[in-house]
Amino acid sequence: MKRTWRFWVALWAGKIITRGLLASGKKGTTLPGKIANWLDPQIIRHLSGAYSEGIIMVTGTNGKTTTANLLANILLEAGKSFAFNQAGANLVTGITGALIQNTRWNGSSQASLALLEVDEATVPKLCEQLSPSLAIITNFFRDQLDRYGELDTTVRLVRESLPQETVLVLNADDPLVAQFGVNQLNRPLYYGVERTPDSCSESLETREARFCPVCGTALDYTLFHYGQLGIFNCLGCGFQRPEPEILAQNVRPEEGLLQFRVGVTPFTLSLQGYYNLYNALAALTAARQLGLSDGMIEKGLRKFIPQAGRMERFYLQTGEITLTLVKNPTGFDQVIQTMISVDKPLRILIGINDLAADGRDISWLWDVNFERLGRYEERIHQVVCTGLRAEDMALRLKYAGLREEKLVIMHNLSGALDDLLTHRNESEVVFILPTYTLLFPLRDLLQERQKKAGLSQAQVKEHGEEASA
Repeated sequence: MKRTWRFWVALWAGKIITRGLLASGKKGTTLPGKIANWLDPQIIRHLSGAYSEGIIMVTGTNGKTTTANLLANILLEAGKSFAFNQAGANLVTGITGALIQNTRWNGSSQASLALLEVDEATVPKLCEQLSPSLAIITNFFRDQLDRYGELDTTVRLVRESLPQETVLVLNADDPLVAQFGVNQLNRPLYYGVERTPDSCSESLETREARFCPVCGTALDYTLFHYGQLGIFNCLGCGFQRPEPEILAQNVRPEEGLLQFRVGVTPFTLSLQGYYNLYNALAALTAARQLGLSDGMIEKGLRKFIPQAGRMERFYLQTGEITLTLVKNPTGFDQVIQTMISVDKPLRILIGINDLAADGRDISWLWDVNFERLGRYEERIHQVVCTGLRAEDMALRLKYAGLREEKLVIMHNLSGALDDLLTHRNESEVVFILPTYTLLFPLRDLLQERQKKAGLSQAQVKEHGEEASA
């Protein structure tokens, strides 16, 4: 497609704005992308043609950011350069801004490969302008119904928008994702889990795929991992969990890490939570497809340092704190499972807002299995509730079985964090769980206190490497 004067104006305007924002200490992705798209609505089509090694897209409800960053870490270990919207700006404007940053003034690309995290609702619009060579689909769960609409609509739109020539990397254990491989032109690449220590034959958890996505018959499960992820088959049409090329076996948590084996190769993941195991498998599958060795992949997974608010660790004078984003029932359930599996006393801060980015409707909190916290109530020493809907969160926890004297409501973020840390003792494990709009304010507070604790960035990195050693 011939580049027009609109493209050059959009590119140069975007680059000028990007330079100004970066000079002022900002990320410089969304605003340049917004202006560039206004000047040339086809700018992504023009920019995407420069990536001769292809474009990798990562999408799905949960795990997009972590999967993309795990794959990025593996690529870096392998010495590859690539364009990447690492800042997590996964809408059209943010993706455009990231591509502009990787484009020279003469319109040529600084790298031949692109790695793009893409919001699932953005996939149809993005695929109008580019054709991914590889698309990783993590999972599908209900998330912000006021924004996305019903889940089956999102799944259908994503499936219909992906080009037939795109090679798909699919979660075999999620029937909503596995269906993407039916009648696909190129053979899909499936990843999955044999079982985890928490896998079971029955499940009371919220799950989205009770019925076969092909014929509508109720699915039969022989094993549940979490949510609708597990070993399934349809007695009506024969649709079943595909045999994964990449299968995690001998899965076991070990002091904040996950150990597993794929074939004869052992891997160590420097993250907690079995949902992060799936993120690692997705990145591993894509990396193998790109021709990277297991040695490089293992090193990239083991040395990975969690990104902002994804089981991110902070080191204060009072001890280690884990910060992780919560945004929907299934994700929150997995965070709860991770917390209770630590098998130590817990002190928790939960921040719930209901702004546009969080989802205005917070009724999803009643679909989270907080009753599991209630069953371990003796180990939970305190839960501080903050944010615009702190009272709603505290009420939900009360109904889940936590005693009122253990619940604290405090709207001031700094005060809420002070209250949590003041009463902490060294035997307790601390988790901070915010929704989107509280994530970075709380992260800023933690970074500030980590700095006051006298830890340099090198020491913080050393803590992270010790955890994964």
